[in-house]
Amino acid sequence: MTGLSFPEVNAVRSFGYLGTMILFVLLQGKGVTLMETYAFLLLTGSTLLGNVIGDVLYLASIDKIGVGRAVAVTSTYPLVVTALSAIWLKETVTVPILIGTVSVILGLNLLRKETGGGPEGNQTKKGFFLALATALCWGISIPITRWLLLDTGLSSMDLNFWRAVIFLPSVWILWLLRCRLGYHSPRRVARLPLRTWLELNAAGAIALALGGTFLALALQRAPASVVTPITASSPLISTLLAIVLMGEKSTRRQWAGIVLVVIGSAVINA
Repeated sequence: MTGLSFPEVNAVRSFGYLGTMILFVLLQGKGVTLMETYAFLLLTGSTLLGNVIGDVLYLASIDKIGVGRAVAVTSTYPLVVTALSAIWLKETVTVPILIGTVSVILGLNLLRKETGGGPEGNQTKKGFFLALATALCWGISIPITRWLLLDTGLSSMDLNFWRAVIFLPSVWILWLLRCRLGYHSPRRVARLPLRTWLELNAAGAIALALGGTFLALALQRAPASVVTPITASSPLISTLLAIVLMGEKSTRRQWAGIVLVVIGSAVINA
């Protein structure tokens, strides 16, 4: 509720992300492991795909076809992860994993809020392909992360630290480019109240630093085809918190989505 676009929010919260990862490394007390060049390049590609390019494409798809349709297409990214995990990482994809993944995707589509049908014709085609490209970017990023964790021996904390190092300049470069193109004014970020800066960086610390480290820990210990559908169910938590803490009204459709997400996650873990 800051009035900022998502790229602006990403730029501001990047300080909380990197600052928290530096704190984690210091508390760890053994420094950070340096990466081989090939690993750093792969992690850079993964970060750009998952956290920068993917998000830009997602926003563009929303602009073309609306939130409802964009979410419907982009929420299929766990299927991309499952396919790549089987082909590249040689993970065993069982029938319960496939059933659970599909259940979670269906549930996420029921949880989304309708915001109108969006434009038709050529705009719809462009929006669809942008959303599909988003799903591919997100879906490719996660198996790369899993492979790096298994191949390089990096700890989850070290990997997320280097991701934060890559993320901060990437999102600020994107911010500068968008300013040059006239999408927003540099003054909006510069004039943010101190409280908003602190809140956004706290969000970066929780979502990107803490959440990213937990995700890397999960990918170290379980197949990406198992981890991804479960982590993709985060809108479930958002929906429940909105109902309990913010008094938002829920529909039968949303409760059906909640049930499907829970069932899907349970089947994957069975």
